[in-house]
Amino acid sequence: MKEKKLLARLGAYLDLGAKRRKKQVNELKELLKKLRKKEKAMIGECRKAGKGEERDMLEKRYLILHAQRLKGQKALKKIGGK
Repeated sequence: MKEKKLLARLGAYLDLGAKRRKKQVNELKELLKKLRKKEKAMIGECRKAGKGEERDMLEKRYLILHAQRLKGQKALKKIGGK
């Protein structure tokens, strides 16, 4: 093989990691958007629920969603997404 072809193949292999990382960043961003949307819906449900066990359960579910979303944001920063 010629030198140019070898360098092109090498470049393709090196870019593979960048493509995979970019795909992962995009998937994570989409997931975070969905979590945020669910979180807002949960807040609305919690406000409508009044007082009692149902509200407590909704608050706990909201806190779990919120914590998971924050974890996702930290992971996104770590892998290079903004």
